[in-house]
Amino acid sequence: MLNGRKVGNRYAAYYYESKSYFTKRGLNRRTVLHELYHHLVHVNGLDIAQTREERSANSYSRAFLG
Repeated sequence: MLNGRKVGNRYAAYYYESKSYFTKRGLNRRTVLHELYHHLVHVNGLDIAQTREERSANSYSRAFLG
């Protein structure tokens, strides 16, 4: 969803309860892939520490963009 109002300050996107919200500047391939990773973690019921999940999401998006 392109709804910058749901995204906190300093963030380009936000994932919450099976929905991703993007600002206009955050609507790019890297950020979409990053939020997709959060979705995959959520739907698969994985319990990952927040810091580790963020690092893994960054690695996931970089792997696709090579």
